[in-house]
Amino acid sequence: MERLNHNKSTKQWIFAITSMANLSATFAMNSVNLALPVIAKEFGASQGDVSWLTLIYSLIPCCMLLICGKIGDLYGYKRQYKIGFSFFALSSALAPIFSHTLPTLFFFRALQGLGYSLLISITQATISQTFDDTERGKALGINSVFVSVGFASGPTIGGLLLLHFSWHSIFYFSIPFCAAGLIATIFIMPEEEEIRQKHEVNLDWQGGVLFAVSVGTLAVGLNFSDDWGIGSAPFLSCLAVFALMMGFFIWREKSVEEPLIPLKLFRNKTFSLANVTCALSYMTQQLTAYLFPFFLINVLLLEPDKAGLVLLASPIAMMAASPVGGALSDKYGTRRPAAAGLVLIALNCILVGFFKEKMSVFIVLLVLMMVGAGNGLSVSAINSAILGSVPKSYAGVASGTLATMRNIGNTFGTAIGSVLLITRQAHYSALEPELSSRTLYLYAQRDTFLAGLGMILLAIVLVVNLPHKNSDLE
Repeated sequence: MERLNHNKSTKQWIFAITSMANLSATFAMNSVNLALPVIAKEFGASQGDVSWLTLIYSLIPCCMLLICGKIGDLYGYKRQYKIGFSFFALSSALAPIFSHTLPTLFFFRALQGLGYSLLISITQATISQTFDDTERGKALGINSVFVSVGFASGPTIGGLLLLHFSWHSIFYFSIPFCAAGLIATIFIMPEEEEIRQKHEVNLDWQGGVLFAVSVGTLAVGLNFSDDWGIGSAPFLSCLAVFALMMGFFIWREKSVEEPLIPLKLFRNKTFSLANVTCALSYMTQQLTAYLFPFFLINVLLLEPDKAGLVLLASPIAMMAASPVGGALSDKYGTRRPAAAGLVLIALNCILVGFFKEKMSVFIVLLVLMMVGAGNGLSVSAINSAILGSVPKSYAGVASGTLATMRNIGNTFGTAIGSVLLITRQAHYSALEPELSSRTLYLYAQRDTFLAGLGMILLAIVLVVNLPHKNSDLE
């Protein structure tokens, strides 16, 4: 597909469509978490059983984002938005109505995850196709604001809905956004000027299955690494299946005429380095999101509602910084804003090592704002680099790859945070049994963020080595 030429009004409507997609899908990610105890009680299930509602919604996109991005490239973004909005709204509406058993609710949650994949896989590709090189970074930065709003508002709005209504209302909340996005897509979004005919190019479904099994197995292994242990047979089996299926996937992509993802894209230095940087950045970001609630509640002894308000500092700062990072990348290229943002994240990892039991909440707010601003500056610049480094006909694949890297980064970040936190607490407890639980936690938290510092320093090295200019592959 060639870049679409739109007037200002049409661009604004397309931007609204991508925003509705982001809000609908990302809100559903975290909003259900607070309802898990209620759902467990209603269905007579354990907390571990209902935790699959969270896992399934992140697992399905890990498997399907790349495939859905390719589908968008082949058959058109407008068609996929119509299907995605309808599918997500329908699965959200039917989940509370027909879920009389927990497995049925799991099924509809998986359908929501598929709807997430259909929508999120092409939002950034749509922005990239709509805005030229002088506007793309800023547009992607603003687009990421709505992703942050969805993630940040999920627990807050979900808690309010749970307080005044039932858990059913959390599923219904996204439906109006889907309806608005669907109407705008049908009546306002232009048809693509050129769509590759499906009779000319077939989707590589075999490659898609290999990729889904590979990445899905890895995601499951990482999510359960805390329960199984990293040396256990189930965890090592997941790693073995991941490596085997990924090997078959790479062999498959080299041998077919129309691969799911052309491996030649990774010969582009900007595309390959920026994708790895994206995963590393989200891994460290997720460390902060995972560990800070424990620190606020278990160490500073804040009430959960007050801790939630403190945690809002990071996404709010990210919302403010994302358009700035995108605009700077349009003017100066990727390296400056991305490196500046990653340095802020690195400082966060260092400063957390000095946290004490009597730490001022004001200082914690400043640190959270620092990491949020760092994410805002870096992510929008890195996203712009990835989408600007590929041929326009592969924008959906690039968008799907980017979203997959984000999901894998988040999964890795949670797994690393969980494993390191537990193992380091056990280590210090064995060394000094007289230490209090809060002191043990602080030591383990420091070590975990040192691991995050190592990842972010590697990301900085990769960003510094990005080319000054992107060159599309022909």
